[in-house]
This record gives sequence, structure tokens and C-alpha cells, in this order.
Amino acid sequence: MASKHHILNSLKHFGAEHYVKARERGDVLYVEGGTDVDMLRALAEKLGHQVAEVWGERINTFHVQNNYPRQDVDAELERVEGGFGLTPREHFNGLRNLLPALRWLAILDNDGQNRQDRDEGALRIRYWRRHETENYVITPEVLRRYALSQHPTEDLFAVQGEQFVHETLQQTLVEQVFDGVVEDWQAWSESPAEAARLVWEAKTQRLKLSELAEVFFRRLASRQNAPVMLKKGEFHRLVPFASLGVAADAEVRAKLDMLADLFVRARPHGEQVVEPATNIDDDVDNPPP
Repeated sequence: MASKHHILNSLKHFGAEHYVKARERGDVLYVEGGTDVDMLRALAEKLGHQVAEVWGERINTFHVQNNYPRQDVDAELERVEGGFGLTPREHFNGLRNLLPALRWLAILDNDGQNRQDRDEGALRIRYWRRHETENYVITPEVLRRYALSQHPTEDLFAVQGEQFVHETLQQTLVEQVFDGVVEDWQAWSESPAEAARLVWEAKTQRLKLSELAEVFFRRLASRQNAPVMLKKGEFHRLVPFASLGVAADAEVRAKLDMLADLFVRARPHGEQVVEPATNIDDDVDNPPP
């Protein structure tokens, strides 16, 4: 197989383990990183979406960013093989001739840009309208509720802990969202709930709210002289505390619908994929039979 140019090139960028999993699963899901998979699954379970019922433990994901979530031997081997860091288009173009029966879907961050959904043949690319998946979950109320849930309600220090949470959250919001203007934060915090929600969505449309949450939890841990409650890779734990608005609910469900379609309609486990010799043999001196 290594003598075939297209096979060698595909395995170089995709990785042998990924190739085997792709043949077994029959689909490829492109995401930014492993945290996106955890967020999507947590959202599916919260909304009671059908995709949660067909979710496999080893779904075939391809990470398009270089910031790989795991720091172990397998992750390093995957990085060397080129198992992540490519764009979906590069990966799709390198693999579609090798496994033409695969189904493909990309669910990617908007990164504060006005990126538009598109279909490139069999490859469907969908972007979040907001910056990233976490933007649909992380709100001041969610951060407050989660932090308070970690404190004993009848502890002597419960009142002090609640004060720490309130003050740390205020400091973080003033700096990260309201550009250091305390008066703007005060006006927002005293607004009616619906007005506050609209202002929040407008102010954070292009912000990376996972970074805001990281700052909040680090500061709170420092102030309480305690371990950090949640780190970046654990923000899916916030999902049960979230309440999606109507628009966000519709957008999330639309993404989950496509994910369910990917899982359900993919080639059944074990079905063979026949690579066309005309696409994988470039040796003109030894043409395929």
C-alpha cells in the first residue's frame, strides 16, 4: 500500500488509526478539538435530542486545530502522523478518493468572523453563529450557579463563599465584557431579564467565552485558596446549569440534527470500501490491470 502515492499521502495526513476507524464508522466529524465533542454530547443529552441515543463511544472525529486536548503518547503519535491540524477541505481532498463511501460533516467555531455555511460536494461545513460552542452555554448566571453548587449550603463559610463568587464574577465581567466601565456593568445587572439577555448576547457575540470562564474560575480559586473548579476541557459540566434561549435552542438543534443524520446514515459497520485502482496508482510504467 505504501507504494501507492494516494494511499501514502492520505495515511500521512490522516493517520493509520484514523483510516481504520473511518472504514469501520463510515463517517468523519470535523471539530476544533475534543472539548467540542464533549459540549455537543452534553447539549444533546440536555435537550433530549435523538442523536444522544446513537452516539458512539469512539466517534470518528478529526481535530482541525493544533491545540490537541490530550497530552499523552497516543496524542503525540497522532500529531506526528498528521492526525490533526489540517483544514477540513485539505483532509477531505486527501481522503475522499481512498474512502469514497464516507460521509463528512464539519461543525466549526466562527472565531468572531462572519463565516458562512457551505457545502463542498460531499463535505458539509457548518459554523456556529456565535464565537464558539461554549458561547451558547456560558453566562454569568450559569457561572454563578455552578460555583455556588460547589459550596455546602449549610457551611459556616457559605455566606463568605457566595460573596467571593459575586465579587469575582463582577470583577471578571467588568474587565472582560464591559471594558472596565463599572457603570455599564451596573446598568446591565439592573436591567430587566430580557433586556439583559439581549445586551449580553450583543456584547459577547465575538468574544471567546471559554476564556472568560477560565479567568473567573482561576480568580475564584486564588481568592478561596482552593483548586480550580473547572478547566477549559471540563466546561461541558456547565451545560446542565444552562438555559438556552429560543434562537440558540433552534441553532443547536439544527446542528444536532445534522449530526444525527451523519451517524444514522453512515455506512454500516464492517462494510467494505473498494478503492478504485485508477485513483490510487500513479505509476505509468505499471498501469493497473
